Amino acid sequence: MNIKMLHSRSPLKLGGLVIATTLLAACAQKQPEPVAVAPKPKPKPKPVLMISEHATQGTSAARINFTNGTGKTLQYVMFKTSAYTADGKPVNSKKSGRRNAWLRVAGPFAPGEVSGDKVWKKVWQHPNLGCFRIEGAELIFADQSVEYHGVDRMALLNNSALLNTACGGRGLNTASQ
Repeated sequence: MNIKMLHSRSPLKLGGLVIATTLLAACAQKQPEPVAVAPKPKPKPKPVLMISEHATQGTSAARINFTNGTGKTLQYVMFKTSAYTADGKPVNSKKSGRRNAWLRVAGPFAPGEVSGDKVWKKVWQHPNLGCFRIEGAELIFADQSVEYHGVDRMALLNNSALLNTACGGRGLNTASQ
């Protein structure tokens, strides 16, 4: 009888053994969890304009020298600027009376092309005109597309970064800092 009982219970024992073995095998084959990899930082976008120099001239004029840093031909560039006295007081635009003066220069400027000194006369009018800050620029491309970029997308070279930061007594983050 012992042998008959063994055979009758054998399928139950065998089933239990198969289930236990399967569960153990599944645990043993568990894949290791992937280690979190820090994402690579996005590359800093290249500057759209490289300002090699900007300054006031006399009591009313502005001068800017820049290079087209985009990959497309620029038809126009319109600089958004704010002027200040040597004491740091704001100077309004002579034409509009507003805080910002928009300085427009016509191209075309091919990618990498240097503008040369561009001068705008009678932008502001103040006997103590000290400096002006470039706030941003609207870029109008030859294909008629338009983009606006703040100063953070420009490279302010030479003394332009220092002048832009110090102008008006309030610092700005610039592409060259």
